[in-house]
Amino acid sequence: MPLRDYLKNIAQQGSRIEIKKPVSRHLQAAGILKALEPQPVLFSQVTDSTFSIMGNLFCTKKSFADYLGIAVEDIIPTLSHAIENPSVPSITAQAPCQGVVIENPNLDDLPILFHCEGDGGNYISSGVMVAGHPIHGQNLDFHRCMQFSATEMAVRVVQTRNFDTFLQDLGEVDVAICVGVAPHILVAAATSVELGQNELEIANTLEPFQVVRAQTSNLLIPAQAEFVIEGTVFRDRRHAEGPFVDLTETQDVIRQEPVLQVKCITHRAEPVWHALLPGGLEHKLLM
Repeated sequence: MPLRDYLKNIAQQGSRIEIKKPVSRHLQAAGILKALEPQPVLFSQVTDSTFSIMGNLFCTKKSFADYLGIAVEDIIPTLSHAIENPSVPSITAQAPCQGVVIENPNLDDLPILFHCEGDGGNYISSGVMVAGHPIHGQNLDFHRCMQFSATEMAVRVVQTRNFDTFLQDLGEVDVAICVGVAPHILVAAATSVELGQNELEIANTLEPFQVVRAQTSNLLIPAQAEFVIEGTVFRDRRHAEGPFVDLTETQDVIRQEPVLQVKCITHRAEPVWHALLPGGLEHKLLM
């Protein structure tokens, strides 16, 4: 089930709150999400963006289990089965995530949230980063990304993770940051598996879906993603990243991190931005 089908379902069930009054992505949206969690929230009027924002999507184990149609106690066995029995997603030539292609991107146009007082900048915290390696294949992971210009972000890369291996080997790595993907892709990206295992194949066993080739690289990305930010991460180009309130709800330090140069942005028609509250229940559930 694509994310937007899930959003329609929870709206019909009455379990989603819609905030129709204008809300800013600078502090205000994050504050409301925190106050209302675990309730899913849609901000339909964002004062500093033309796009809507959705948050608190999967704050409980029950919400994730309900999405997959399983019991809460079956989550770990189901995920373990998917890790042990990966399957390849089908490839499509045309995808909703590429309904609009922006070849001269400007990150300021996206509803990237400024979450907490003291943060170093606007942060993408919900993005699933797809990366590739000529030997190890594709990898999915979460890397928070701090915007510092219209086309550049500083990417927090934890040493020893698979993406760090890619970056150390290659020096520069093409990536696609997918924002607004279904929960089976989110949880697959959050798993820790051996180098060389493609988390998209774990997600496909949880629930079959389609992928499409990215606009600026050979990466295969979820066809139903709401937004895709394509670019290259450079190992030896560095920029200050942080401070940032992370999983522990404490402020992380400033580090010099690799730079992502954005090449292209694509999105669905009338897309919805997924905001993942740092240190919130949804963040903790994925971790």
